[in-house]
Amino acid sequence: MSALKKRARLTREAWLAQALDILAKDPEHLRIDEIAAGLGVSKGSFYWHFENRSDFVHALAEYWRDANTQTVVDAMGQQVGTAEDRLYALMRLVVENKSAQYDLAVRAWARHEPEIAPVIQEVDQIRLDTLRGIFADMGFEGPELEMRTRMFVIVHSFDHVLSVGLSRKEAWEELEARHAFFTRR
Repeated sequence: MSALKKRARLTREAWLAQALDILAKDPEHLRIDEIAAGLGVSKGSFYWHFENRSDFVHALAEYWRDANTQTVVDAMGQQVGTAEDRLYALMRLVVENKSAQYDLAVRAWARHEPEIAPVIQEVDQIRLDTLRGIFADMGFEGPELEMRTRMFVIVHSFDHVLSVGLSRKEAWEELEARHAFFTRR
């Protein structure tokens, strides 16, 4: 494909996806020139898609929120069955879509980009509200509901780190065990 055709197809989303991948691998390389190099375009393309660095930072945080939280929550709205079934479906979605793979990197990045803190707080609230509803439907309440909700979010936000080195079979067995643990009374 010619460079001209590649540039014509390049979207704002392509910049954001590339940036998120770089952020997850090596946050020190989250620079315009590194992202452009990864996309095979010039830095000028960046300014076609973003007004400035601040616009890019906010867009990247919102892209992470939408791609790794909102899409899962939206998919959960279509799930039927018991609360236990919905929880299992949520767990599978998170794992299959690798929805948590960027969580650690984005949260670490936020220490250097404090203006994205509201997006991270929004993501946390969306996740907590979604899980709280599922666990409440299972009959949990009070402090047990809150602790179960928070622990689930923490564990699944870091699942990709916890399952490093596991075979696919072992990862699914672990998912089954976690589901049994979180639904146990």
